[in-house]
Amino acid sequence: MDLEGIFRAHQREIFVYFLRTIGDRERAEDLAQETFLRACGSAVLYRGTASVRTWLFSIARNTLVDSYRRRSPELLGDPPDQVVEFDPVRRLEVEEALRALPILSREAIVLCDVLELSPSDAANVAGISANAFRVRLHRARDQFRKVFDHE
Repeated sequence: MDLEGIFRAHQREIFVYFLRTIGDRERAEDLAQETFLRACGSAVLYRGTASVRTWLFSIARNTLVDSYRRRSPELLGDPPDQVVEFDPVRRLEVEEALRALPILSREAIVLCDVLELSPSDAANVAGISANAFRVRLHRARDQFRKVFDHE
């Protein structure tokens, strides 16, 4: 397994996953780095049953969950401080609407609508069934629409 090639190919989108999910650039960088360290440590365990991209996002999600457990579990529902680099025309409104969502809803939207993972791959990352993830994504999109339209 060419870990350096994998790192180069997926570094940006792993960082974007963290940035858009938690909204803190410095923390996103730290979590991305930790994700790749974990990937290096568990590369021998990779069986090839999922794509490398899905495998990395699973590690990234576990890294994020572990980070929240270490920091404070009650933060899981709190909006992030900032979300950056969305469409420049409506960026602020989109950021505010996304920030208003619970973290699991933000994560579903980021995985599917920003990073363009399929719902099945995103379900693997989230560690839930594809049907449960589709429900989560549908609800997250509804929540986003309601918040965005309300502003």
